[in-house]
Amino acid sequence: MSDTQNKGQRSVPKKQPKQSSKDHIFRKRNPPKPERDDSVIYVSTKTHIKALLQKCNKLIGENASEIVIYCLGAAIQRGILLALQICEEHSDFELHTNTLTTELIDDLEPAADDADYEIQKRFNSALRIKLSRKDLLETKENN
Repeated sequence: MSDTQNKGQRSVPKKQPKQSSKDHIFRKRNPPKPERDDSVIYVSTKTHIKALLQKCNKLIGENASEIVIYCLGAAIQRGILLALQICEEHSDFELHTNTLTTELIDDLEPAADDADYEIQKRFNSALRIKLSRKDLLETKENN
């Protein structure tokens, strides 16, 4: 291409290919879970949204004061949808969000005898959504 044809196009950085080859088997490790509690929900793309909503409603029925929702990568959209549905159904909840970057580790297991075991690190976006009950006394005083 000449310079006049290339002016309107931006150069797009290419993704690094996974370092898996015929010498290695690529395996993803499970992502780290920063909190473990009954009121912490981890959203994935595989879990049905209705099942997550039922779990949240069960926690609300048990008078949980707060629910924490973690979502990673492609599941962020589902986590936001879940949090908004809960706030729509239960007006006494408010949400607070934090964005995170999580380090993920992949294993490259040797498929051949002469290959070495390797690990590959990568980063992924994550979202922490905290749903907490509004302080009803505070909101009445402000009105």
